[in-house]
Amino acid sequence: MSIATPVKILLIDDHHLFNDGLKSLLSSEQNIEIVGQVYEAKGVLHAIQRLSPDLIFLDINLPDKNGIELAAEVLKNYPSVKIILLTMYSDSQIYKEALRTGVHGYILKNSSKQNLLSGIEAVVNEKTYFDAKLNGRIEEAPSDDLARKFALTAREKEIIKWVKAGLDSYQIADKTFLSYHTVKTHRRNIHFKLGTSTTSELIKFANENGI
Repeated sequence: MSIATPVKILLIDDHHLFNDGLKSLLSSEQNIEIVGQVYEAKGVLHAIQRLSPDLIFLDINLPDKNGIELAAEVLKNYPSVKIILLTMYSDSQIYKEALRTGVHGYILKNSSKQNLLSGIEAVVNEKTYFDAKLNGRIEEAPSDDLARKFALTAREKEIIKWVKAGLDSYQIADKTFLSYHTVKTHRRNIHFKLGTSTTSELIKFANENGI
């Protein structure tokens, strides 16, 4: 890895085991210093101010704020900080939203260590880095007008229908063969895209738009 000086990295992910695993994975590398770990959005700006990282690895799915919104906030307040989104989502609309914020990289969580290192090297050398897997795995949004208008994927529309039918996240997970956490993440992204914040608002949206 070609980095002239040590790069200071801040890890932001609400899953403690993943966060700790990422720290362990990267700490063994020369010229990489993990300066801190944060597990929720509300502590991020303070941590950046206190720790002065060169780069942050940021999960999109945080419990208290959408990571894309947070990325935009970080770049507004600390424009010199590099941001690589590290996520399980290959959804095309989420990817495009991320690009619009000006993030420097987007890597899927099932990537290799070498991909992470390549991403770090690229962004600290004033380049961008986007996971090669995205080219073949991006899940396109459906072609209907409503989906295009609100950037909803087919899976998100399906989940809206189950919410409208009165199912909770555990029941939706059972119906869709997804994990509970994945369903919660989808619901958080749906609220972000639609500008809703409660289940009743989401059901009202579904009724008004024929979902």
